[in-house]
Amino acid sequence: MSPGAPGWLPSLLAAGALAAARTVPITWLCPAFGGPRAGGVTRVGLGLALAALVLPRLLPGPAAGAVAALAGGLVAPAGVVLWLLLIARELLIGTTVGLVASAAFHAAAAAGWLSDQARAGAAAGAEAALSSSQGAAASPLAELYTLLAIVIFLRLGGVGQLAAALSRSYDAVPLGAGVTGTAAALPGAAAVVIAASARLIESALALAAPVLVALLLADVVLGAIARIALRGGAASAGLRAPARALLGTAVVLATLGAVDGALASGLPGWGQLVARAFAAWAH
Repeated sequence: MSPGAPGWLPSLLAAGALAAARTVPITWLCPAFGGPRAGGVTRVGLGLALAALVLPRLLPGPAAGAVAALAGGLVAPAGVVLWLLLIARELLIGTTVGLVASAAFHAAAAAGWLSDQARAGAAAGAEAALSSSQGAAASPLAELYTLLAIVIFLRLGGVGQLAAALSRSYDAVPLGAGVTGTAAALPGAAAVVIAASARLIESALALAAPVLVALLLADVVLGAIARIALRGGAASAGLRAPARALLGTAVVLATLGAVDGALASGLPGWGQLVARAFAAWAH
């Protein structure tokens, strides 16, 4: 740092760097902040903005003295090593929270993908595989359900709640608190990520279940009608496919309200998992 720099500047930059190491993985991983389509620069910028929002809480707090001491010792080789360890620890915390928070949106996407498979059958599966290999969305319904989850997240004040949880996390896991408890916290953090993954699968199946059941029943009814009316000939198969696709679209539209309600009612549970992800590092 330049000798002419203000005395508060090293502490400010040190706190900002450590805060960004915790916030950037969250905005990078969580689709609510734009996801891959937002671009890396946008997601990093949002993470830096989130770090700037929590800085006023950090600098006057109990971690300010520790951060100032770390900033002063950065010129020494031991200080550089300690800084790298602290940055790695903050990145692990942010990655844990980002993975848990993103699971809610991936559950919605998985439910949409399952519904698309049931709605359009094998042709949709081939199309989904092709689009996935090209880096595009897995399916139209996966996109729709993900956007619906993001809208609900924003409507319920999810960004504010996440920012508040992030701000409170610095009380339980303060900046510059050391790295001695990192190894002890890893099993707890891994357990929370595993719990979020299990909830992802459970939520995806629960969200897709109404569509899957309705389409199964509709397929049985259409098959029976076609067999009776056309005696199961080639014309039966030709008429059954478009009727099934049309009915599948109608079922999806009819169940959007139920999916909306299920997503909204499930967000508090995901919020508790995010709080657990922060608490897992409080060692």
